[in-house]
Amino acid sequence: MAYEIAPRSLELRDHRFGRINRRMPIGPVRWPFHDLFWLHEGKATIRFPELSARLDLVAPAGVLIRPGTLFSGAPVGAFATASICHFVLGGDTSAAAPGYLLPNADEALHIQHLLRLCMHLARRNRPDELPRRQRLLAATLDGFHAPGETSNAAADEDRLASAWSQAGQNLHRMRTLSDVAALLGVSESALRAMHRRAWDTSAGERLRDLRLTRAEELLVATGLSLSEIARAVGYGHAATLSAAFRRRRGKTPGQYRRWSNPFA
Repeated sequence: MAYEIAPRSLELRDHRFGRINRRMPIGPVRWPFHDLFWLHEGKATIRFPELSARLDLVAPAGVLIRPGTLFSGAPVGAFATASICHFVLGGDTSAAAPGYLLPNADEALHIQHLLRLCMHLARRNRPDELPRRQRLLAATLDGFHAPGETSNAAADEDRLASAWSQAGQNLHRMRTLSDVAALLGVSESALRAMHRRAWDTSAGERLRDLRLTRAEELLVATGLSLSEIARAVGYGHAATLSAAFRRRRGKTPGQYRRWSNPFA
């Protein structure tokens, strides 16, 4: 966060972990305290109607919602696994203006580990561990920033590099550029503009190259079927992978597999 938090100023409230599904969506609700919503598995959409904002989250990801902020949400798909952490900062529930903060792009997985420890200590609920829990939450909150705080070119490049690294490790979940954009907490159009501004290249081309490079590795190193490889790299159908592969690599996936394994 943009300012230092005194751990003892944190008044800890509810900290829970569980599933959200279509029958039990999130809100709409406006809490009088901070709400740290974290997605541990799956996808979810969070909307802020009064701010005209929407976040498409792909785990690991989350949002720190300030007091007085109206929001609602729902999983994308059958369900998602999430945690909530409610707390009051400084005992004054009206100190922060409505809004939200996002996790630093290259720290999401580390924040998730910290939150799991927070939940572990919350379940034990030992009075002598309260100062430790306050310090741990204060350290976790240091990993969040307000949208737009990191706007310089170098910061954009760092955020993009981190997002693409995360996307490369989760290609099966990256169905469209919107999924990559969600890793940054921005819209698809904002991702395209940021990518073009920082690297003067197309974000769509970057995602396609990631898919095809990973597909090449799987064709050579595994016996997976074309349909299985297509799903693993984020394509919905084997035909889509075949068309992209032939267009960009000059061979069909089957031809590439045979060419790469001449003694098979």
